[in-house]
Amino acid sequence: MSLQSVLFDFDGTLADSGQCAVIATQQAFREHQLPAPPAAAIVQHMGIPIERCFHSLGAADLDDIAFAALLATFRQHYAAAAASHIHLYPGIADLLAALKAQGRSCGIISSKKATVLRDNCAQLGIAAQFDVFVGSDDVRHYKPHPEGIERALAVLACPAGRAIYVGDAVSDIAAGRAAGVQTCAVTWGAHDAVALAAAAPDFLLTDVADLQRLLLG
Repeated sequence: MSLQSVLFDFDGTLADSGQCAVIATQQAFREHQLPAPPAAAIVQHMGIPIERCFHSLGAADLDDIAFAALLATFRQHYAAAAASHIHLYPGIADLLAALKAQGRSCGIISSKKATVLRDNCAQLGIAAQFDVFVGSDDVRHYKPHPEGIERALAVLACPAGRAIYVGDAVSDIAAGRAAGVQTCAVTWGAHDAVALAAAAPDFLLTDVADLQRLLLG
């Protein structure tokens, strides 16, 4: 595979942040007198910006001011929990270092805000491995729209045909296909193999060792 650039989703792809999202979401909903969403529903919605998914998780009836306050409370709890509840999947740090050593450019396109994304990567010790970060506040259209991937490709001066996007959600695969890059779905995150296979990725992998073999040749 002749790749110039490897692009990743963050949550559920590089890092296990599910517990952090569950803790922060449930605490925020309770503090705003809303029923706490079940953990499984929160994890299933990962990869969708909270500005969108919180409505379907039970906050649809809030007015704009109350909804903004809920988001702010969530972000406070998420930041507090991140240090102890976000972890790289085993093998990811080595994979990123190897890609850097091979001279591949790397980027992240995430549904979290860019500052939070950078902070999470810095905390995990992987920020230096990436050449571009694209957060939800850097685009007008969220995944599955291809805007985030297209923005990263432009920054990296990489043709779509020489890039791959790796993600754990159906929206990741849809975004990659729309952007014209190769797509790789991984099953250790939010969505299961059946749902991911239905999205028709170019590759469907079940562990990080398989991803290492694919990307490093």
